[in-house]
Amino acid sequence: MIAALAQADVLRALKRYRCLAKQDLVFCQYQDDPEYWRTHALARCSTYRWLERTVVERGVNQTYLLAVERYSGLPLFISRTEDEGLKEALEAFFLFTAGESPLAAKVNV
Repeated sequence: MIAALAQADVLRALKRYRCLAKQDLVFCQYQDDPEYWRTHALARCSTYRWLERTVVERGVNQTYLLAVERYSGLPLFISRTEDEGLKEALEAFFLFTAGESPLAAKVNV
């Protein structure tokens, strides 16, 4: 599935998601395991920044395909906090661009 959203809409959504991840950085100190949540939020921020840059440089559809490729490179059983944050950010991107999870997406390359 190729995304049908305008570039400006995708960038606006990514900015909002990045802001939420930054808020999580502020509040992670109040969680039971602050270092875990800090690392998780930083991974999400980094992924959203990468997605924003890629959307600007290559467009929404190419970014979607690159994100699917990056997602498919994640291990089946995630043990690293950074990978969990990356996975969550990519799944959020897939949901708002294509309306489905990457596992259900039918990508024709």
